[in-house]
Amino acid sequence: MPKVTTTLKLKFLDLNQAKADLFAQMTTECTSLANELLKVPMAERRKLTTAKVATELSSALANQVIRNVTSKTARKVKEYRKMLPEANKQNWKVAKVGDTYSVSFPTLKGVKRVPLAVINPRHAAMLDRLMAGEVEQGSLKVALIRGQWFALCSVTQEVPAVASVNRVGCDRGQNNIAVIATPEGRSQFFKGSEVKHRRRRYQRIRTELQRAGKKRALKRLNNKEARWMREVNHAISKAIARFADYHNADVVMEDLSGCRGTMRQSKKQRGDAGNSRHRWAFYDLQQKTAYKMELLGRQLILRPAPYTSKSDNRNGILGKRDRHNFVGFDGYQVNADQNAARNIAQWDGFACPLGLYVPQDGVFDSPQDFGSPSASGCAEMQMGNSVNTQWPSAAVG
Repeated sequence: MPKVTTTLKLKFLDLNQAKADLFAQMTTECTSLANELLKVPMAERRKLTTAKVATELSSALANQVIRNVTSKTARKVKEYRKMLPEANKQNWKVAKVGDTYSVSFPTLKGVKRVPLAVINPRHAAMLDRLMAGEVEQGSLKVALIRGQWFALCSVTQEVPAVASVNRVGCDRGQNNIAVIATPEGRSQFFKGSEVKHRRRRYQRIRTELQRAGKKRALKRLNNKEARWMREVNHAISKAIARFADYHNADVVMEDLSGCRGTMRQSKKQRGDAGNSRHRWAFYDLQQKTAYKMELLGRQLILRPAPYTSKSDNRNGILGKRDRHNFVGFDGYQVNADQNAARNIAQWDGFACPLGLYVPQDGVFDSPQDFGSPSASGCAEMQMGNSVNTQWPSAAVG
């Protein structure tokens, strides 16, 4: 069975000032040790042990810092702004007394057990499974988030794979954050008007703070905007996963890697926070949808993005997109994002099959030229490379 790793964000219950100061000191010591080790060449750094390092940290915490600074991700790091205290899976444990959960882990003053505020029933159920040995525990980190101390507990669980018989397409954008649809046309829209409004509002406030030189307030504002957008993507990804599970389907999305460099925008559009591609959190939505699908035992599949909204979902023939509408060669009209979602749900393979239908009197008021159709006026010309023509608009599922 596939394994899925998630992180439980658990607030410490009624944490006193002494423990808060202790956690702050641990964070400072971990960051200081990590930056000192960065000065050592990587070849020598890999040979280090706690016996060769001078620090106030316990051996369990110091060992984890050494592992972090000798990992692949540390090769390009010049300085750590903050290294969170981290205990590996052998050095922390969850317990329950009555209705109160607690976690024990090494600190500067030995192993301490600290109670947890577990409000979410799903978190409580996961902790029960963790104590019963039904899920595998990973590392534990102690983090200060917006003035509150949290335990970040990593757990890995096995999820039964589900044999999906259908696929649903998800088209991401800025006018509509996401549109999810089945090949038959059942769809759900997630409007982007509120996101655009808030982006522009934050942009106006950001401009005022920059003019006033309020750098600290500016940083708080940026963090607030990012938190809000993550929450929006969490809600949308949850609805997408629920829609797919209801239809016994996997989710197919466009592969938008590098889209900020390939999608052209005018200077005016880039300066508008509501329309700028650089303010578009499409990848965050993809990541959140992926792990929610994994928890259901289903998959998130990526497909090439070109022509998804410019091809007719009925036959794959290229049409015309007029703002939010798609117009087929025969006058068929549908929302462009819904049309794209239905195409994404059907297309499979390396790329989409592209077809051009050329009526006798031309297409969209354009005179007919070379590549003339047959006498009946119903000729169809397949365009693209040999790979494209191997998938003749066959619907999947």
